[in-house]
Amino acid sequence: MKQRITRRAQRYPVHLEVKELNGQPVSETYLLDISSLGARMESHLGLAPMKLVEFSIVLPGTETETRMEGSVVWMHPVLGSPGRYHMGVKFFKSYWIVDQLGRSGRL
Repeated sequence: MKQRITRRAQRYPVHLEVKELNGQPVSETYLLDISSLGARMESHLGLAPMKLVEFSIVLPGTETETRMEGSVVWMHPVLGSPGRYHMGVKFFKSYWIVDQLGRSGRL
């Protein structure tokens, strides 16, 4: 039997557009879920594990871009969508604003 993995932070399903990735504007790149400690991203750019990433998004209820930094911990091609990838990003620091927005139902 597989051992259940417990998460250290609540994940919230989202569909947030990534505005910039590693200093370059991007399109068709989204966060699919997010927590205060990490996120799942979908993009046409396949970033290898251990790759450092910096990206910006606009969180709901805010008007300014929030810049987040972390490293890719896994990457898989999206089945049925050639040229698309899902990546898991672990943040370098905790973004508690994400947890606050999620708990208040604003994500």
